Amino acid sequence: MKKFLIAAHGNLALGIKSTLELFLGDALDFIYLTAYTDDAPNLEEALENFFSSIDEQTDQAVIFTDLYGGSVSQKIAMKAIGKTNVSVIAGMNLPLIMETASLALSGEDYDNDKIAKLITGARQELKQVELVAGTLKTDTAETEQEMTETVTLASSTPALTERPETNKHMTMRVDERLIHGQVAMVWSKALKLDGIVVANDEVVKNQMQENALRMAAPNGIKVIMRSLDDSITLLNDHRSATKNLLVLVRTVKDAVTIAAKVAYLDRINVGNVGKMVEGDKKKLAPTVLLTPSEEVALKTLTEICPETDFQMVPTDKKELAKDFVL
Repeated sequence: MKKFLIAAHGNLALGIKSTLELFLGDALDFIYLTAYTDDAPNLEEALENFFSSIDEQTDQAVIFTDLYGGSVSQKIAMKAIGKTNVSVIAGMNLPLIMETASLALSGEDYDNDKIAKLITGARQELKQVELVAGTLKTDTAETEQEMTETVTLASSTPALTERPETNKHMTMRVDERLIHGQVAMVWSKALKLDGIVVANDEVVKNQMQENALRMAAPNGIKVIMRSLDDSITLLNDHRSATKNLLVLVRTVKDAVTIAAKVAYLDRINVGNVGKMVEGDKKKLAPTVLLTPSEEVALKTLTEICPETDFQMVPTDKKELAKDFVL
């Protein structure tokens, strides 16, 4: 079993708790420990309780702390010395915690090499945002471009006259925020993505919005932004079968447009939709709020793909959308 402890000065751990539960739900065993506040538990006792809960034969524990030389890290290190099934990472950030949790969700075990790679990846998430074009140092700008460059499938794969039989998959998700933290840090891992296709007519006409979405793209995953029509052409290309792809659309209506013309979708997921829309809406799920016209579109979508589902994050229960359609 995997166990996690987040321990920090003040109430930092509780702030991280709120954010992690939004992204990951409560599928993993996380303990959050505050320190040196009026209502904080006794640190020594809390640590003793955590370490005593770890089975040396069957459990692995990963502990995150705020400051490498801080007293919280010192106390934890003293209790963890000599334990081969415990890892302590100081100087945590949110991407590091989420990447580490993703390994547990995929059933992987931890070792020193994996922890080192996680730390290296987390450091790459620390980036300066370029607010004025051309003002960042060249190496920073080049790294940013390399990680999120727009590519066409034709640039890496020759044309195919038939659709190949592969174990790759194509998932379409309705998410009004398109690329954001849940997609970058959670869904990209769960789906083992090679690429993301943002299918939206407005984004391709708005360079500022496109740049903002590229900032949110996960490292090492190619991002393509196209209009709905161009996305349909791209996805029907037989070369799309050679990659694990996530197609992101903003509305259920857009999902219908693509689903009606793309025959190779393996899954259609409705995740986050309706919170940014004004007017009368019906709440079908915690993160699915639909206007009357979007409800009609959802009915059409379930007729095209009866297995269309509601699921905000991979750890949530999957619900069939057709069960919510009148």
